[in-house]
Amino acid sequence: MPDFSLEIRTPVERVASLTLIALRVPTETGQAGVRPRMEASLLALVPGLVLLHSSEGVRFCATAGGLLDVASSVAKLYTPYAVLGDEPATVLSALDEALARPTGDLAARRRLAELEQRIVRELRAPLTGKGRRGHG
Repeated sequence: MPDFSLEIRTPVERVASLTLIALRVPTETGQAGVRPRMEASLLALVPGLVLLHSSEGVRFCATAGGLLDVASSVAKLYTPYAVLGDEPATVLSALDEALARPTGDLAARRRLAELEQRIVRELRAPLTGKGRRGHG
């Protein structure tokens, strides 16, 4: 079965680099599925549970929302906070605890702002001419 790579990043660390056969993420309109060779897309995620399907089984990642950038066989999830685990209740509990801390909300907002700035820089980078070749 075909697979794709997923990298989960926060502003301070790379949480995971995984090889998956499918992915389900929470969006404002419900769950969205991602499979190998999917059309390129950018999805806005809401806080919740991400299902990570690999050849070894299902793992879980609770996120504080963010963006999922999908391009063929590579996906990158940018989020202010993520916790990875084997039990959905455990990762969701860790997310709830992090967001419930008095500074959790402010820190998450600050991290999200930093994340948005990084994303904008990454998206603009190809436009600066680095690595681009002219035609002819």
